[in-house]
Amino acid sequence: MLANSRCLRSSALTCAVALLTLLASDHASGQTPAITATEPQAIAPGSTVDVLIRGGNLTGATQLWSSFSTKSSLTPDVAENGTKDDQVMFRVSVAADAALGVHGMRIATDKGVSAMRLFVLDDLATVANPNTNKTIETAHRLTPPVAVDGVVDALSRNYFHFRAQAGQQLSMEVLARRIGSALDPLIRLLDTSGREITYSDDAAGLGGDPQISHTFQEAGEYVLELRDIRYQGGGNYNYRLRIGDFPCINVPYPMGAKRGTEATLSFAGTSVDQAEEVKVAVPDNPLVNWVNVSAKRTGGSSSGFATLSVSSADELQETEPNDSGDEVTSVPLGAQLNGRLEKTGDVDRFRFSATKDQQFTFAAITRQQGSPADLLLRLYNADGAKVAEAEDAGVLDGVIRYKFPADGEYTLHVEDLYRRGGDPFAYRIEVKPTKPGFRLAASTDHLNIPAGGTAMLTVTSSRTNYNGPIAVWLVDLPDGVTSMPTVIGTGLNGVVFTVQSARDAPTGGAMPARIIGTATIGGEDFQANASITAALKVVGNGMPLPPPVLETAVAVGIAPTPAISLRAEPSVLIFGRDLSATVKVIAERQDGWDEEIALAVTPEKNGLPGGITAALKPIPRGAGEVEIVFSANDTAPMGEFTGVLTGTIKKDKATVTQAVPGIGLTLQRPFTLRIAPKDGKLAKNSEKAARLMVERNPAFKGAIKVNFQNLPKGVTAEIAEIPAGRNEIAFKLKASAEAEGTATNVTVKGDATLGKATLTATSPAVSVAVE
Repeated sequence: MLANSRCLRSSALTCAVALLTLLASDHASGQTPAITATEPQAIAPGSTVDVLIRGGNLTGATQLWSSFSTKSSLTPDVAENGTKDDQVMFRVSVAADAALGVHGMRIATDKGVSAMRLFVLDDLATVANPNTNKTIETAHRLTPPVAVDGVVDALSRNYFHFRAQAGQQLSMEVLARRIGSALDPLIRLLDTSGREITYSDDAAGLGGDPQISHTFQEAGEYVLELRDIRYQGGGNYNYRLRIGDFPCINVPYPMGAKRGTEATLSFAGTSVDQAEEVKVAVPDNPLVNWVNVSAKRTGGSSSGFATLSVSSADELQETEPNDSGDEVTSVPLGAQLNGRLEKTGDVDRFRFSATKDQQFTFAAITRQQGSPADLLLRLYNADGAKVAEAEDAGVLDGVIRYKFPADGEYTLHVEDLYRRGGDPFAYRIEVKPTKPGFRLAASTDHLNIPAGGTAMLTVTSSRTNYNGPIAVWLVDLPDGVTSMPTVIGTGLNGVVFTVQSARDAPTGGAMPARIIGTATIGGEDFQANASITAALKVVGNGMPLPPPVLETAVAVGIAPTPAISLRAEPSVLIFGRDLSATVKVIAERQDGWDEEIALAVTPEKNGLPGGITAALKPIPRGAGEVEIVFSANDTAPMGEFTGVLTGTIKKDKATVTQAVPGIGLTLQRPFTLRIAPKDGKLAKNSEKAARLMVERNPAFKGAIKVNFQNLPKGVTAEIAEIPAGRNEIAFKLKASAEAEGTATNVTVKGDATLGKATLTATSPAVSVAVE
């Protein structure tokens, strides 16, 4: 059964998403675990390290979940380990083949699961910053290659002192915005007198993080300064400083690879001349859309990180020269296109054949994957006339959707919007048939469901040429957790989604799950995974580029049993325009929680489809249930939707809110009529038995007046009304001696009244012939 709630206007929806995320993720206020810091912030593959987790509500921690292959357990022989709210230590063993790069971890207790905390797998050894290095004179001494985990204080700088050899090339970068830190870092390379040699603020493609690759002309002592560009700081202004011989890479090249293949990758970035090619076995898993990859310089000991896009189509590379005259790269329409703008003003051109009425989408992918390129796409026909153009849209690159008007050759021109080029300026063009569909986004990256209760979140959709219903589910769930049937209704772009937990569901785990949306579009099944990218930006201090490998990683935890649990009977209401239906909201109360339970539609504004209202009233003090009437006016949309109610109870200074599992709101016609048989033949001066059947909306049981239309000359039907409550009535067609002719469009029009409303329906046509 499909179901849905009305999407809000964009500004209101933002507030609703924030509210529902809070309600969904932090039901047990003051109880849900949270990670604020880890020491260290990185582990090397193949190693075992004790990781100190700092945060809140960590007492009774049972699991450290990670997105990389690992084994973990509470570190033994640590006094009071697992009994403190503010910290816990886990011994973590990482698989030797775990991919380097930015990953995620969560902590689980018997109170639920935490939000995602970003964590790094790194082949550089880690040292902690003493935080006493706030002047050049007190700079922290380092011996590269090395990485430093630290925090920047407000109005402060961190200094690091190291020695370099003449001709030595070192890379220096900060992971801050890329790991969800509030720090907006700036680094300056200085000599020991404080003279600036070079600096970096926002390195192109790194989401606001700085990066330097420098070849030292003279052997000697050097200093690196690190600070926030705004001189802000504090506990969440953490960073990971990396200094080593790694290549400064942004993206692999090509940027995409086909599932189930072995891809040979080079790299694009500011210092990739000696980066070794790598071979990657691309997973043949339809759920894997991104893979972390890394590279070293020839003879190097440390690695740079990047992310590879994975698709089910062929991934082709440009062939130079392809930027003037007849110099083009010929490709089949539908292959994914990869290229690099190798010099300033470079324009890459791809030629393909298309047939009349084919519809394709050309989507540029650069900054969202780490490339600094900002693409401008232009499409030309065989005569050289430009037929379509697209540039960037916010942080996303341009998208061309085009229906080819005629058979022929077409050429796609790719260039940087600002005419830039060079080693870092790789790009990928996703080329797909333009089909109706949708994308989904979830309002949270974690969901804590009270044992025996209900949690909720918001799922929003972005539609492409499809306006119908989208069924939403949480899949890969453990025993005891149930995803309530939910739908984003026709014409709507969001839904409040509810998930239930059995009272005996196991606690203490972080259970990975996915939110999916399904629909049948044009006779074909369509499915999309909901992205948590927006939610990761929130928990990551507004980070611009959350790791794409984590884009669907929702975690489910079980929270303590709530003071009240609510349910609805029935779970689906069937009514329609000018009709009403009644639902019983039933409360199960914990001992001592006898106060009144206030009920509300969630979200408060536009939480129901237009034209539908709920006559809300509270569950009285000490009572276990109340009846709520849902009504639809004469403009309410037809179809299947979901309404979500929440109940709030207050006792002393405590306030508890619980959701009623999503109530299906199915709006149908008040009744439909059907004549049987479909074809009737009568002789003159005769009669024939027939039946008139009614399929009633459960919300309508009244009498229906009927009127036959378009009967042949001399034919009558002896029926004027279907009595209240009846679903079928027999009647006779009578042909007089003067009857004649054949009518193929005989229908019955039914009229009924309900209060001041007039309800009508007309049956499908049948044939009546006089022989």
